[in-house]
Amino acid sequence: MSPVTTTRISTPAGLPGLIEALAATTPKSRLLAGGTDLVRAMTQDHWTPDLIIDLSGIPELHGVQTGAGCLRIGATTTFSEIATDEVVWRHARCLAEAADVVGAVQTRNIATIGGNVGNASPCGDSIPALLALDATAVIVDAIGETSERRVGQIVTGPGTTSLRHDQAIVEFAIPTPPDGSRSTYAKLGSRTMVSVARIGMALVVRLEPADRTILEARVGIGALGETAFRAADLERLLTGRRADEATRDAFIAACPRVAQNAIPGRYSLPYKQEAIRGVAADAWAKLDLDE
Repeated sequence: MSPVTTTRISTPAGLPGLIEALAATTPKSRLLAGGTDLVRAMTQDHWTPDLIIDLSGIPELHGVQTGAGCLRIGATTTFSEIATDEVVWRHARCLAEAADVVGAVQTRNIATIGGNVGNASPCGDSIPALLALDATAVIVDAIGETSERRVGQIVTGPGTTSLRHDQAIVEFAIPTPPDGSRSTYAKLGSRTMVSVARIGMALVVRLEPADRTILEARVGIGALGETAFRAADLERLLTGRRADEATRDAFIAACPRVAQNAIPGRYSLPYKQEAIRGVAADAWAKLDLDE
């Protein structure tokens, strides 16, 4: 008979308690926020952590704030809260739109932005948006030290991150966009309502008001390869061009090569090359750049 494995539960009520709990972690320990991925792993994969730290009772990890040129979103803020927050819509529209299409309503009500990044799913909707917004994560460790890391430096592969087992994401910091900035998120999913992204694209641009030149462009792409990424070739193509029909067409036409570079030789490549064109067209249309 195999030995019975038990899981200890820690329920810190504040940041000091979280730091103390992190000191007791091992590589088999897990953080619990919404639990949408953790519970599935435990039930379907019959996997048992030695310690679960429940983050739901830590007020410092929750909510949306602005100040000092930054939008700050706590790690345990749910996607429903992000999708309905006027401040997020005003300063980080692509993230609000991404949050609004995460799974079903029930999922959005409990799934958190910190969990989405920490679980590092290639299909995580928030990750391309955070990449395009140039977001950083504030991280705390078991000795109480905090550090900041770009989201692209955290997600290293499918289900893997650069975080140590004794580290936790506290919040995300998004620079307040300058005047003339717009952003949006578009995705192609497997179903119409409860949709896991097959391709997701976050598009952020900053326009010169006088002649509508694109002064800066950032493109985050998810569900195309092992991790979400910034599409540098598309960003270079857009930057310095007028926001007109010719630029739109060039942008869409360049997308299949991005897919080719991301998943060369993959059986799904022909489908993805065509699909990313449609997602790019949707994203451009949602920005109303031709107006």
